[in-house]
Amino acid sequence: MGTSVSHRSPDTTGWKAVAACYTFRNIPPERTAMEIWRAATKDSALIDQLSSPAVAACVARGFAVAAQPETARAVRELSLTQRNTIVGEFAKRAMLVKSAGGHPNESHATVLFRQLTDYYVARDIAGYVGANFRCKTLSELRSFKRSISDSVAKKVQTIERQERLEGRNWTEAYPVILRRLQQP
Repeated sequence: MGTSVSHRSPDTTGWKAVAACYTFRNIPPERTAMEIWRAATKDSALIDQLSSPAVAACVARGFAVAAQPETARAVRELSLTQRNTIVGEFAKRAMLVKSAGGHPNESHATVLFRQLTDYYVARDIAGYVGANFRCKTLSELRSFKRSISDSVAKKVQTIERQERLEGRNWTEAYPVILRRLQQP
């Protein structure tokens, strides 16, 4: 039987800025997304994991429309490499989401950054619900979380279009996406 541990975001200046976004209603979701990615990119493990061959393979396979059984087989093969990382797991999940028809108007890279954003938000957001926070109810929290995720997806799509990243080598594409996600 497996166990999982939920890790909160580190107590750093960047994550404190994200906490302010979770607290105050006047900060738009787009700004929250930007602060999340500013804080996240301070973690060298994220950069190392995004540049891994496993993530690159997932993104490359994601560009090719594959049937669900083919995608499931590819995910199993990637899982056997013993090089699983949190980003690798989200890259595999993005492959499965795309093969099942999820987010049909988004690229695999967009779905991957959507998944990663959801992970970063989920680490802390539950502690920011109540009378003293922007989200007063769980329904508001779900809506806010979705708006952050949608904001990231929209921005990644814009970046891909403006920078002509679709189909380019992942090692060239992800640094551009990361840099631009941190900008207004």
